[in-house]
Amino acid sequence: MYRRNLKHSRVKNLFKFSSPKMDRVLIVESALEFDTCFHFEYSPDVISYEAQPEGYYYSYQGKELPYTPDFLVNDRIHGTRFIEVKPVAKTVKAEFRDKFISRQESAKLLGVPLLLVTERQIRVNPILNNLKLLHRYSGIQSLTPLHFTLLNLVRSSGAVHVRNLIASTGEDEGVVLASTLTWLSVGKLKADLSGTALCRDSLVWC
Repeated sequence: MYRRNLKHSRVKNLFKFSSPKMDRVLIVESALEFDTCFHFEYSPDVISYEAQPEGYYYSYQGKELPYTPDFLVNDRIHGTRFIEVKPVAKTVKAEFRDKFISRQESAKLLGVPLLLVTERQIRVNPILNNLKLLHRYSGIQSLTPLHFTLLNLVRSSGAVHVRNLIASTGEDEGVVLASTLTWLSVGKLKADLSGTALCRDSLVWC
């Protein structure tokens, strides 16, 4: 087992993802890995996740080669698993497939399955855009009386459209939507993130 030290280079850009869930900044190696973080961050099933975890060695053509998965994820449904993130175009190459099979075999011996994820699972909208919108409000710590008024309205209603919250409070649409997004980002409110873009017509509930 070993651990890589990521550094900027002329051929590789690093991306920083600020994770409230993990209370730290994660360093990833591609825009696709960066987008993957949004799914882990806001999935209620994901307990924890780590970028560039401790790596391991695998056998390929008679050699022992080092490998670091892109993520180590622990969730309530699947337990602990390694995640490799790759564009579809790279996964069809014979060398990648052969190496990945060997990497999976070594991961299995460690008791942690290795799974492959591509942009077909990651860059799906409107959910990815909704997750990115939530992330914009995740760092907001100062709660106003309006935040608690909205939360109480939703709790008393069971489920309510944002437009009805706007009408009930008489507040500016943008302020009400922003306050609702704050509660969504911390999990106090819920909404269907996969159906449509979050807006005044969205249905929210506790």
